[in-house]
Amino acid sequence: MNCAFCSHNKCYTSGQNCTKMSHEEVCNSYSEEDRLMMKASSATESRNYMQMTRLEESVYFAKEMGVKKVGIAFCIGLRNEAHFVAQYFKNQGFAVESVCCKVCSVDKDLLDLEKIKKGSLEAMCNPKMQAKILNEAKTELNFVVGLCVGHDMLFTKASDAPVSSLITKDRVLANNPAGAVYSRYWRRKLGILEEGTV
Repeated sequence: MNCAFCSHNKCYTSGQNCTKMSHEEVCNSYSEEDRLMMKASSATESRNYMQMTRLEESVYFAKEMGVKKVGIAFCIGLRNEAHFVAQYFKNQGFAVESVCCKVCSVDKDLLDLEKIKKGSLEAMCNPKMQAKILNEAKTELNFVVGLCVGHDMLFTKASDAPVSSLITKDRVLANNPAGAVYSRYWRRKLGILEEGTV
């Protein structure tokens, strides 16, 4: 499959199936729990289309799922944003657990990790312990606020609860990674073909 380079998107416009999977096979791949999530997601999208921010949609989705406790795994550089996110969830009636990336304060030297400033104490990011702490707190959904590339993957892999990203870190583009593909200047710099050339 190479859908990113498709010129017709007929799966969206006319029901074309480009795979060898039957609709029955696709539907059967969704467990009962998956189907509940799909229903909550579809309800969130259809009832709030173009009306809610992602933060509002996340709360709406959690309510549709009947969730009572959420977790927030955040980057220390986005602690203010994490505070506001946690406050919003609390104001909406959720119990909130939050854990920052530097939890346990383990020096990078102990895992032989590269440092930003050599020769200084530099606590590593700790996504596996973030997940462990939220797992032990029995959160039902976890939200990522600005974890680094790779750390977000390790967190997601180790999390018992489903994970969604609220804020994706991009130090250059003010945490708006989509800016690299929306800006023709960045597209040119990155050597990405202009729109319409697929």
